[in-house]
Amino acid sequence: MSSSWTPDESAEVLLAEKGWLQGTVVSAVAYGIDVALYFMCFYLLLRQMNHTNYKKHLPLLIYISTTFILSTLFMAALANFTQLAFIQYRNYPGGPNAFENNMFGIPVDNLGNVCGFLTMILSDGLVVWRCMVIYKGCTVPMWIIMLFPCLMFAASIAMGIMFLLQVTISSPYFSSTNINYTVPYLSLSLALNIIITIAIVLRLLTYRYHISRALGPSYGTQYTSIAAMIIESAALYSAFSVAFLTLFNLHNPISATFIEALTQVQIIAMLLIVFRVAQGKGWSQDTMSRVMTSRPSVQVIPMRDIGYGGSKTFTGSNNFAHET
Repeated sequence: MSSSWTPDESAEVLLAEKGWLQGTVVSAVAYGIDVALYFMCFYLLLRQMNHTNYKKHLPLLIYISTTFILSTLFMAALANFTQLAFIQYRNYPGGPNAFENNMFGIPVDNLGNVCGFLTMILSDGLVVWRCMVIYKGCTVPMWIIMLFPCLMFAASIAMGIMFLLQVTISSPYFSSTNINYTVPYLSLSLALNIIITIAIVLRLLTYRYHISRALGPSYGTQYTSIAAMIIESAALYSAFSVAFLTLFNLHNPISATFIEALTQVQIIAMLLIVFRVAQGKGWSQDTMSRVMTSRPSVQVIPMRDIGYGGSKTFTGSNNFAHET
């Protein structure tokens, strides 16, 4: 390829534009996963809903539908803004990177920012709720356990509002301050998710220890496996956020790839939690009591089925008794 075709921009600017464009592609892929997970969750919840449990399933249906609409609007806004920068206004002075930095307050970008903010509130609220459910019945009072996460959640919302005001309006206050509210806003959300991730994993490990001691290692694995801990604690979003904030604080242009996809990755983590709940595998308030009160039962096997001509039944050997 001829070097004369390369835009007359610095390598750093070109890298930032590559990161932005690749972030849009990654976000689109993540949105496709969101679509699949949403319809799977919707189908399971709707199929199981009846007049006795609709109060439990209907809020989840409304929740995932609202989040899915917001994620769709966010993806549409991101795609449209990318199209404006790279196609319709590609001759903007400084290129697409300058267009992004100078035009972040136009309506289509405001739509994406608002949808991303609302999605983050809903997703953070879900992990706070899951933490409350998993710690139900703990000897420590619930208000002590949830006080700090709830304060962080409220602070994250406050910083998010400041972030939206900073990027959507031009006021003397915001133009004169050197504070970039993006970092504290996302840092608080990340810190909240990391704290809850650790808290949920520790609680599930404690449950796993007690269940294994009482019933053996094969019981309750659907609730306390490594995969269950990763999903229940939204560790996927936490890991993705750490990668973004690390690159962002290092002023690495590739951080644009992560921030564009951050909203959709958070929705994936949220929908995985709801999917486990819809499957009946999510930890609930009575899970511990149900697992601990379960006992292996023995299925009677006729001797003719195993080619033995003596006694009619066999219940004493571990080789033939089936646990149910």
